[in-house]
Amino acid sequence: MIWIHILIAPVLLFAGRRLFWLFVACIGFASGYYYGQQIWGLHSQVLVLILSIAAGGLGAIIAILFQKAAIVVAGFAAGGYIALNLFDQFAGLPEQMSWLPYIIGGIIGAIILFFVFDWALIFLSTLTGATLIVQMVTFDPWLEITIFLTLLIAGIAFQAKALIGEPRSQ
Repeated sequence: MIWIHILIAPVLLFAGRRLFWLFVACIGFASGYYYGQQIWGLHSQVLVLILSIAAGGLGAIIAILFQKAAIVVAGFAAGGYIALNLFDQFAGLPEQMSWLPYIIGGIIGAIILFFVFDWALIFLSTLTGATLIVQMVTFDPWLEITIFLTLLIAGIAFQAKALIGEPRSQ
């Protein structure tokens, strides 16, 4: 289902801070999709898709109704997702230990997003978007790292420019 990455990744990369509820929904969707297959071992694509849509919808509702709780949940999910992918790509963990980097990255992501909301949201949404895009391509590892860093810098610059250009509320 590469089309899901194609839809979600650019939104997270360039509009994750502005559309916080959508960022949370995308993280919920991506987490449901990944964990539906990896951890729960679901083999039905329809069941995985339903689980992913439910997780994304729940994330959007929480983001709209309970913003502080959504900040912590989104930070945890994004931090865990990023940490798990980095460990999978660079270190490789046994299947039984996949929860450890997710928990550690999740705690770090939740704390960062809660205390430094705007800039952390820019960083986490851009990092997640860049990760989703790099997962779609298979090149030489150095080229993948170059693409990842280029996307990361472009996404942060784009979202930071939008943040700095906004009028300040008093």
